[in-house]
Amino acid sequence: MPEAFDIAFLGGGPAGYQGAIRAAQLGARVAVVEEELLGGVCLNRGCIPTKTVRASAEVGRAMRRAREYGFQAVEAAPDFQAIIARKERVVAGLRNSIARLFQAHRIALVEGRGRLMAPDKIEVEHDGKLNLIKAAKVVIATGSRPARLPMFPQNPRVFLADEILTSDYLPQHLLVVGGGAVGVEMAAIFRELGSQVTLVEARDRLLPSDDAEMTEYLAGVLKRRKIAVKCGVQVREVQEGANNFTVRLADGTELGPDTILLATGRRFNSQGLGLEELGVNLDNGRIVVDEHLMTNIPGLYAAGDVIGGWLLAHVAFAEGICAGEHALGLGSKINYQVVPRCTFTMPEYAAVGLSEAEAEAQHPLKVARFPFKSLGMGQCLGELEGLVKIIAHARTDLILGAHIIGPHAADLIHEIALAMRGGLQSRVIMETIHAHPTLSEAVLEVAQALHGQAIHMPPPGGP
Repeated sequence: MPEAFDIAFLGGGPAGYQGAIRAAQLGARVAVVEEELLGGVCLNRGCIPTKTVRASAEVGRAMRRAREYGFQAVEAAPDFQAIIARKERVVAGLRNSIARLFQAHRIALVEGRGRLMAPDKIEVEHDGKLNLIKAAKVVIATGSRPARLPMFPQNPRVFLADEILTSDYLPQHLLVVGGGAVGVEMAAIFRELGSQVTLVEARDRLLPSDDAEMTEYLAGVLKRRKIAVKCGVQVREVQEGANNFTVRLADGTELGPDTILLATGRRFNSQGLGLEELGVNLDNGRIVVDEHLMTNIPGLYAAGDVIGGWLLAHVAFAEGICAGEHALGLGSKINYQVVPRCTFTMPEYAAVGLSEAEAEAQHPLKVARFPFKSLGMGQCLGELEGLVKIIAHARTDLILGAHIIGPHAADLIHEIALAMRGGLQSRVIMETIHAHPTLSEAVLEVAQALHGQAIHMPPPGGP
């Protein structure tokens, strides 16, 4: 007889493991089927590894700037293998924490590759053996994988986005193909670690889905940090050499990187799961779901990257929890109205809501900005590059979008996200006392500027 559960999650990444824990909190008997490692791409090859290596890059940058802060110059040569070893320790510790949480909640972890035989049955293959589990409700949370461009050769020095931080060497010249979030993050990190970096984006600007003014500002920062940024140009030809590649771009530029990173989007992991046989609705590989994360098949849900939309771990967390709750009888609905998004460049870029162009097409606007160089804490920290921008409705004063480039932007954005989620006017931020000196005062200054009351900015038209 197959082992029976109230709910099973096919995939133990962000959507799967958080949904499973929430289902266990609701008293359900829960199973998670995972082919590789708990935590999925985010914990093992994406979010956490990247930010751990980024932390090492930040330390290196601080060491190189020692004289600015009154210290004798110190050696800041990176030991890349030691940096990667620290990353592995951090990842292993967090992965073990999830495993302990599973034990505490009595969640069954079933190792192997799962395939749906029926809406309530999953066949799991592991080490050549088959195991059948039965669950009243199933949530598909199989995630996504990096896309590979066919013109690039299969070569140990050509990395996909999920692979670059498994390398055992620091590139001398890294070519990053793709100017989305992953591409610009990796470009910034490896530049701070000492690599020569060229960043190529086929579209006309970096982070093309975000605010044009802010992405142009960020591109300027990256260029000042000696990253060669080339937008609006495609790779035409790639040739392998003994120790490097010859890469020709459409504008005639010829590059000679020793390492290439492909940061060119992702593909949905919906193949080989038995979905077509069950009649599950798919759209170019993504699983189609409703506001409850239900598919068109009763009892079958999907969450995380495999349903498309925002391919962000924190969105997958929310989707997994929502799917688990609704499957167990709660009336939960997913709400994408306010989704913070963070790109961990150096400095960080965080945003929530609309860009100025998107907002302008729909609403009458008022827009204000404040630079970090005019902020007391920015001066204290020696972090002068950065800008906060808030876009609000001209009549209602409701915040439509916000964008921050600067130190700890990914933390600062949540004050604005909370205001948007709560339907608060920008005036509420202005009227909230902010501690001094803090980086959060940059948000306060922008809210003041929206109402013509900015303290540390000259009046419009002033000298």
